[in-house]
Amino acid sequence: MYNIILTGEEIDFNFSELKSMGVDIYHYPMISTSKIINSINPNNFQYVIFTSKNGVKYFMNNLTAKIDDSLGFICIGRKTADKLAKYNFQADYILKRNYSRFMCEDIRALDLKTESKILLAQGNLAKKDLFDCLSKFINIEQGIFYETSLIDQVNHEIKNLLEYENTFTVFTSPSTFESFINKYNPNDKIISIGNTTTEYIEGRGYKPLVTAKMQSYEGISNSIINFLNKNLNYEIS
Repeated sequence: MYNIILTGEEIDFNFSELKSMGVDIYHYPMISTSKIINSINPNNFQYVIFTSKNGVKYFMNNLTAKIDDSLGFICIGRKTADKLAKYNFQADYILKRNYSRFMCEDIRALDLKTESKILLAQGNLAKKDLFDCLSKFINIEQGIFYETSLIDQVNHEIKNLLEYENTFTVFTSPSTFESFINKYNPNDKIISIGNTTTEYIEGRGYKPLVTAKMQSYEGISNSIINFLNKNLNYEIS
C-alpha cells in the first residue's frame, strides 16, 4: 500500500489512475492564499498576463469597472485559461511553457505592440525575473493581487502517515515545501512539480525522488506511476 500526500492549496485532478493502483491520496494544504486589496481599472490596459489560476481569481476580485471587450488576456497554461473561462472570458493566447525565461521568450514571440500597456497579475511571492525580462521590450506593469501564507498548525495525521515507508509527499511550490519542513520531516520520498521547486528543495538540503516533466497534477501523477513501475516493481492490475 502506498500513500500520497498532496500539499497544494487546491487540487484540480482526481488521480484516478493512481487510485486504481491501490494508492491512497491525502490532501493536506500547506499554504493558503488571500486577497490583497489592489483596486484596478482593467480598461487602463490592452492586455493582462496571468501566470496562475490565483492570479485570475484575485484580479477579478479587485476590479473597479466592467471589463471592455477590447481587453486581451495572455494565460500561462491551460488550467489558467480554464479558470479565466469561468469568468466568461477567453484567453487570446495560451502559453505552454511555465518557467520565467521561457514565458518571456514566448511572450516576446507574440510581437505585441510596444506602446500597448500590459498588466502582469501575480501574487506576493512571485519572483521578479519575468517582470524584469518583459520590461525590456514591452510596457509592463506588475500588479500584486494576493498573498500566500504558510499553514502553521501541526496535523498529527500527517505525522502518522510519514511513519510509513511507502508515503510520498508532493510539493507544488517552494512555499509548500517551506511550510512542510517547518513542522514535519518529509523523509526521502519527495515528489516535486518542477525544476523551480526542485531547486528550492535541494537548496534546503533535500533531494526529490521525482521531478515531474509536466508542471501539473497530471504530470505529477504520470511521474509517480512511472516511478512506481520502474523502481518498485509495482504494476497496474
